[in-house]
Amino acid sequence: MPMTSAVKARPGRGQLGALLAAKAVSDIGYALDFVCLSVFVWERTRSALATGLVSVLLYAGAIVGGRLGHAFGDRWDRRTAMITADVLRLVVLGLLAVLPDGAQRWWLYPAVFAVGIGRSVFEGTLSAATPVLAGERAQLVNSVLAGLKGVAFLLGMGLSALVVPLVGFRGVFALDAATYALSAAVLLALRVRLREDDPGAVGTARVAAWPVVVAAGLVPLFALRALDAFGSSSQHVGIPILGGALSADGAERVAGLLWGGWAAGLLLGSFALRPLANRLIARAPGLVFCLSTVVMSLGFIGLFQADTWGLRIAAGVAAGIGDAFSEIAFKQAVQRLPDRERGSVFGLSQVVVNSGFMAGLVVTSAVLAPSRVAEWVLLLHGVPLLAALGVALLRRRAA
Repeated sequence: MPMTSAVKARPGRGQLGALLAAKAVSDIGYALDFVCLSVFVWERTRSALATGLVSVLLYAGAIVGGRLGHAFGDRWDRRTAMITADVLRLVVLGLLAVLPDGAQRWWLYPAVFAVGIGRSVFEGTLSAATPVLAGERAQLVNSVLAGLKGVAFLLGMGLSALVVPLVGFRGVFALDAATYALSAAVLLALRVRLREDDPGAVGTARVAAWPVVVAAGLVPLFALRALDAFGSSSQHVGIPILGGALSADGAERVAGLLWGGWAAGLLLGSFALRPLANRLIARAPGLVFCLSTVVMSLGFIGLFQADTWGLRIAAGVAAGIGDAFSEIAFKQAVQRLPDRERGSVFGLSQVVVNSGFMAGLVVTSAVLAPSRVAEWVLLLHGVPLLAALGVALLRRRAA
């Protein structure tokens, strides 16, 4: 049967806006769960091991999802993959909301693992499909996605303190499940094209991702992504520690304020500053990625080294700006690849990033002394900072 014109056409602003809005809503739900799942386990078990296992399983699931994208991302139907990822998260969180207390406690762990798989598959597939969805607006859409992530985390993490007293943990899990139902419904309703009209794009033999990454000169960017993910584990563990040091009875409020600065930086970098660098990102995304990694690392290092609130918030904002630009530039670099190769490469990226982050969490949790948190952040972010400077210098000389 011939493809209809509605499917062939690029989505209009309204259709693309609806898809982005639905994703933003599901990201808010994810941010709610990011906070509430760990708090839920802690309140039920009072076990640091059980609470830490939540994060480990979340990133382990993301690695599995990345492996699926790496193996099948160049061949599977992208709409089906994204809807399946939404439905998977809808089901596991819906069950978490309604199961009896005893079953709920053991079901939480496979649910978290499944949420990690679903998020990784959805994110990697959407990144691969963005050039098809957006065409010449791909950089703008990458920017909007980065900014919406900041909005989602800012709202989701802030709402967690308000929503739990009102609807309880079961209500939070049900709300999050509903956000994935909305995302799946939007994907079903919007009959937009998610692959190029290439008859060889689906159903052909798998293209190995690593040779593609090597041939495209992307190995330094992947290595930096892994180092940055490893280093970023330091602030995820360190910010709550810093919050407790700055305010013994309000650590969660301090941590929220510091993360709020980072989220504000994401918004500023994605929406206000990114248009000023359009041409540079389009011409040299690898160089922008390296320099952005430097800015992000300096921001997180400064957040722990600063001795005033103004400097801490400014450092958090700088880290968010760097984070926004690095994400946009990395996607822009990979999205230059042919459509038939992007799925597996973005799947590989999910594996690399989440493996680095989980390894960093394990090492940080095992060796970090609270009194040395600033030095630990300096060490873990200093490595990708220096590596990014080295790669940027080599790229500049080669240009």
